[in-house]
Amino acid sequence: MPRSPRHLPQGHSFHITLRCNSRQFLIAKGLRRDVLLAVLAKAQTKVPHRLYAVCLMANHLHLLLRPDDASQLPRLMHWVGWYSAMALNRLTGRCGHFWEARYYATAIAPKDHKRALNTLRYIHANPKAAGVRRGFYDPYSNYGHYGRLECDGISEWHPSFLTLAPTLKGCSKRYERFCQKYRHHAKGAPKCHWGSRMLKRLVETSGSSRSKNKRISPGQMQLPFAFDLRLSQIPEEWHQIAVRFRRANGIRDGDRGRSIW
Repeated sequence: MPRSPRHLPQGHSFHITLRCNSRQFLIAKGLRRDVLLAVLAKAQTKVPHRLYAVCLMANHLHLLLRPDDASQLPRLMHWVGWYSAMALNRLTGRCGHFWEARYYATAIAPKDHKRALNTLRYIHANPKAAGVRRGFYDPYSNYGHYGRLECDGISEWHPSFLTLAPTLKGCSKRYERFCQKYRHHAKGAPKCHWGSRMLKRLVETSGSSRSKNKRISPGQMQLPFAFDLRLSQIPEEWHQIAVRFRRANGIRDGDRGRSIW
């Protein structure tokens, strides 16, 4: 069955979501996210576009971007997915699919400033909503680009952000207050439960000797903290791109939202 064509209106920004295969924590390690930052920087020379928001999580990523030609979005994301999968598989010594299915893309009209700002805030709030950070600053999110008004070498300010106040400093302050009002709403449970009930019965009736406290429900996996550091070499140029991004956006002394780790 053919895929339905994407709606790609010209001049619109697109909120992109891309998940790791089987939602595994394949980009939990910082070095792998450094590779993704370098790939995003390289992508700007492949398909012209403006990158407004970036957030790299342990098993998925969020982007807010606007291609110069909206019809080139599939070409851009195909290249990002292919090149990053090739680089990350080579880095980690794995093979097979790295990303899950197709990327999600939601179009945002250029004059819909409210929706654009809500999307920006949603992307920047991902580390806080996931419990990774207490605040919005994160070395792999470009919230610092908006909060500190520093260039990170990859992203730029969204036009809706620039409408918040007459000056850049005023825009930053108003956006910070806007983000502080964010309240995370947990996603509801899936409407169809027949598969979960069936799996639960199978698990309960199985003759497993594991205790209930150590059981992991089907489809869940634990975040791997014991990383293998043997394959940890990336090109120096890529490393410098990631260092610049992390320095501009990372947590600093005095920030109200620090890491909980």
